[in-house]
Amino acid sequence: MYTYDMIDDILSLRDVVDNFFSDATPRWRRREFPNIEMYESGDDLEIRALVPGLSASEIELHLVDDSLIIEGEKKNDYANQPYIRKERHFGAFKRSVKLPFRVDPGRIVAELKNGILLVRLNKSEDAKPKKIEIK
Repeated sequence: MYTYDMIDDILSLRDVVDNFFSDATPRWRRREFPNIEMYESGDDLEIRALVPGLSASEIELHLVDDSLIIEGEKKNDYANQPYIRKERHFGAFKRSVKLPFRVDPGRIVAELKNGILLVRLNKSEDAKPKKIEIK
């Protein structure tokens, strides 16, 4: 004999709704783009962002308070051709990277080479520890 369990139906409906919204949003949009690596060495900070297929003119960098903002747009390079398989994703992106300390805005160096955006930042003087003399 089978007994009806309303909880099973509710959980099943929840799975249907979850799958609908996860399928409606492309997987790459759920992850942050670009992927980054951050290295700290003394007073220096180096951020590497993976931006394959983009040129320097398609990327903007901004220093806002204690964050580095990386934004741009990956443009579709096969707009008029049908796909057999499509695994690359296109569209606007914006990534905010919280910095571990205040940086000197006058000493930021950024370069793009082989799809890797390299940003070098230096700790600002007011963020460096200072020895206090005791009288």
